[in-house]
Amino acid sequence: MFLETGKSLKITQTDHGFFVSLDRSIVEEFTFGEDQVVTVGPIEAHRVSGWEGARYVVETLDKQGAVLREEWHLDESGDVLLRDITIVENKKVNLSAQQQFDRQ
Repeated sequence: MFLETGKSLKITQTDHGFFVSLDRSIVEEFTFGEDQVVTVGPIEAHRVSGWEGARYVVETLDKQGAVLREEWHLDESGDVLLRDITIVENKKVNLSAQQQFDRQ
């Protein structure tokens, strides 16, 4: 399982997806409607993503059955990007967190 975090981010959108640059060093690519195997170094996982209403949801399943779920959405004001993170292993939530990113 892999989870990238950071304190600041930059989002670049293309016609087919978007890139999130965390702390100007780590880049995550999310392809709209993806359903594929992704790799980070020796780690391999199955990722699906897509829109659920106003939230962009990414679910990554590793070979041991752990699921990383990320939900990206704006707060009610539209000025803060929220990232809800949940990791579930053996039907038990092992991590639940939220990151907030203010517009600068």
